[in-house]
Amino acid sequence: MKIKSLFLLSVMAFCTIACDKKENEPTETDITGNYTGYTLASCAYFQNTCSADETISIATGSDGSTDVSFSSDSWGEFTITDIQKSVSDNIYTLSGSGQTQMGMEGNISSYDCTFTAEIESKEKARMQFKVPAVMGGLTIEFITGEAPAHLLLAGTYKGYSDADCTYFQNRYTDNESMTLTANDDETISISFESALWGNFNVSSATVVKQNDQYTFSGSGTVAMGMGDSTSNYDFTMTGTTNAAKDSFSIVFNIPAVMGGLTITLLPGNAPSSNGQ
Repeated sequence: MKIKSLFLLSVMAFCTIACDKKENEPTETDITGNYTGYTLASCAYFQNTCSADETISIATGSDGSTDVSFSSDSWGEFTITDIQKSVSDNIYTLSGSGQTQMGMEGNISSYDCTFTAEIESKEKARMQFKVPAVMGGLTIEFITGEAPAHLLLAGTYKGYSDADCTYFQNRYTDNESMTLTANDDETISISFESALWGNFNVSSATVVKQNDQYTFSGSGTVAMGMGDSTSNYDFTMTGTTNAAKDSFSIVFNIPAVMGGLTITLLPGNAPSSNGQ
């Protein structure tokens, strides 16, 4: 009797675990809808180019078919139909192929692409598009959630500089550029090379998001001078930018130069009046 009772209890426990696992698995209804997150694009020419506020839509038809659509301001229009589906260990796996419309300045072409996804929930999913014929093989990975700031801000910032000190104000220089690079520790490194003012490098700057703006700060040493005669000076740097990186202000302060020199990098072209 004891052996029989133990056997029945074991069977009941197994059935309970199996039922719980089945109930927790996502269904087609669970995975249908919109997913919000960010993308990381990589190819032969760049790695992990980040775009925020991306949306992917998954639709399921009455016949059980599943389609995926992805419209990105950065990467174009993707349409994947007749998706293959499976579910295991509470994760829905999707795969399929389709077309993407991509191009620049109105010159749009159609390319074949493949699609894969692993979905645990609307808030936890990863999806991937591969376009072999674009840029030596373009891969776009979509991840739910908010874009990591250090990846989002990486890139080149172009504009003009505005220099101010005790001896002059609003000395503008056009065609300036600054490069932000993502570090593995979620900080950013900064390189600002100015033909007029010297090379400013920050190895590690912290990034904080405040509403729709990102702020970052750091410090370093710059070599400045005239001709072959240069000296090293300490500087501090603070900056703000939006996610699109088209509205920014990056300020370099060099206290020991000309009674306190401030150089601000701004987007666009310098004002027509120059206070030299």
